[in-house]
Amino acid sequence: MQKLKVIILAHEFSPSLGSECAVGWNIASRLSRYHDVTVIYARNNHFNTSNYKEDVDIFLQENKIPGLKTVSISQPFIARLIAQINIKLSFSKSGIGLAPLFFLAYKIWQRRAYKEVRRLIMAEHFDLVHQLTAISFRSPGYLYKTELPLVWGPCSGLVKIPSTFYKSLPLKSIVFEVFRRISNYLQSNCSIMVIKTLKRASVIYAVTNDDYTFFVKKSSCIVKQMLDVGTYPNFSDFTPIYRNSTKLRILWIGRFVYSKAFNLLIDSILISPEKFDAVEIIVIGDGPLMDKYKMSVEQKKLSMFRWMGNLPHNDVLKLIQSSDLLVHTSIKEATSAVILEALTYGLPVICHDAFGMGIAINETCGIKIPLIDPETSIRGFYDAMAYLIDNRELIIKLKKGAIKRAEELSWDSNAEKIAEDYIKIIANNF
Repeated sequence: MQKLKVIILAHEFSPSLGSECAVGWNIASRLSRYHDVTVIYARNNHFNTSNYKEDVDIFLQENKIPGLKTVSISQPFIARLIAQINIKLSFSKSGIGLAPLFFLAYKIWQRRAYKEVRRLIMAEHFDLVHQLTAISFRSPGYLYKTELPLVWGPCSGLVKIPSTFYKSLPLKSIVFEVFRRISNYLQSNCSIMVIKTLKRASVIYAVTNDDYTFFVKKSSCIVKQMLDVGTYPNFSDFTPIYRNSTKLRILWIGRFVYSKAFNLLIDSILISPEKFDAVEIIVIGDGPLMDKYKMSVEQKKLSMFRWMGNLPHNDVLKLIQSSDLLVHTSIKEATSAVILEALTYGLPVICHDAFGMGIAINETCGIKIPLIDPETSIRGFYDAMAYLIDNRELIIKLKKGAIKRAEELSWDSNAEKIAEDYIKIIANNF
């Protein structure tokens, strides 16, 4: 494979953190196997609670990665000031807080990062630029201003809760979703950065079907689907665990917020609670709705639930390895990391046929429920669980399928595809 020189812009970039930091690190570091990669990243996160540069420096001191160069860019003064306002208004020191303030600060950081991109391009030859993280379509940066071929993604942000589910949401959540839809429409159609990036990009990687449809409609470039998360075990050394137990163990993992829709699991079991007499449901996570759901389970006398709260990540992985099924009820998602972790350790998944999870899961490793309305979901989750309770031998087949599917969705596989696309772009071979 021809070796190219590539600049990757990844605001979130750390070898020791999850979420978008994992996207930035796992893709960029693996691309350096094929090309000479220079990553420009943020010295720290928006709220200054994570030091990305320290994480990167410590890792690279102990683990040399040929072909990878890193350049950290500190948050400008105005961006830091906006972050302090965000903390006060959102009462949050994690995540992004209030999205408008986060993206305003991010845009200011991107201006500084673009200056470094221009300096590098003037100092030496590069073949291509890649806008990697953040994965949101809302602020793709200023790489469109360079004359080099531009790659964008994996990119998402256009997923939405179907309006048929609004009847099960509180008014506050409905207002938020309506506002978000309006904001998405305005930014996707009016943002100069988005419009110019769409015009200049050579390849865009879209995460969900909604994202893919938007990019195909708005851009004339090559658009491909690629999940924003991946797997990275040594598959050849792992064998899925088959539990020899009379009780089926089902996992639910997530935050107790309306978009994760834990209530769908409760309501599906209520169709026929006696069907779950030989089932234990392990619930991992916390959130603002946890007490509400706990009370609902107790009132309805559903004794199969086991509440674990938040657990260390290694403990979660152990439960994933020693369970029979993961039920993922989310009604709005890009791609949940827990889906890929489940596949990694041979755990079949029952989820909606939507968003990134609808792409990750197929008939070889799980069962997908149409995302139509709450009634369809409740019946669908019940039918899927009941079928597997009655057909335990199918779980063994799905566990084997999960391992194979994990191989196909690995970080290594994604990086190799991107590396090959770089070559095709330069060779004008799409």
